[in-house]
Amino acid sequence: MTGLDTIIEEILAAARREAEAILSEARSKAMEIRAHALEQAAGQSGAIEADTDKRIMDLTKIRETGFTLRRKQAVLEARKTVLDEVLTAARESLANRPDNEYFAFMIKSAAAHAENGEGILLFNERDRARMPRNFQHLLTLALPLGKTLTVSDTTARIDGGFILKYGKLEENRSFAAIFRERRDEFIDLARGLLFEG
Repeated sequence: MTGLDTIIEEILAAARREAEAILSEARSKAMEIRAHALEQAAGQSGAIEADTDKRIMDLTKIRETGFTLRRKQAVLEARKTVLDEVLTAARESLANRPDNEYFAFMIKSAAAHAENGEGILLFNERDRARMPRNFQHLLTLALPLGKTLTVSDTTARIDGGFILKYGKLEENRSFAAIFRERRDEFIDLARGLLFEG
């Protein structure tokens, strides 16, 4: 059983217990209403009994509706938590790829976002320290004609990825920025994989 299945089972078990308590309370309240009504109107017992039964059904429906809404809300909250955890894990996984895979991805991404002219790439301190010695050469080979990127000795305060600069213009291609920019798309993808497949 996966962590998500366990969470959902716990939510459903809690919802069942809550439903039983709500129904028990509704029955108890209904019995009180019924007894009181019967005492007050012994001569009109038929009409009062019908009215009481309607009230009991209305109360039960109201409580059941509330329970159903709370259960749905709890399931949605659990799914949101799981989706947030999946996105965080994906971001961390990307940042912690083996050096050769990580920097091959950085070259591909930098080449895809390079503009005509001369630009500068800034990495975080960790990535700058683990960067392969031939990274600049491999990056230059991957760039189309008319596009130049130089890796800066200056580092950026980002979680991974890079900052692309052309003069005063900057494009934030950090993982935090990418995941923030494409959050809805990633959530839809994760939702499809986790909950609809």
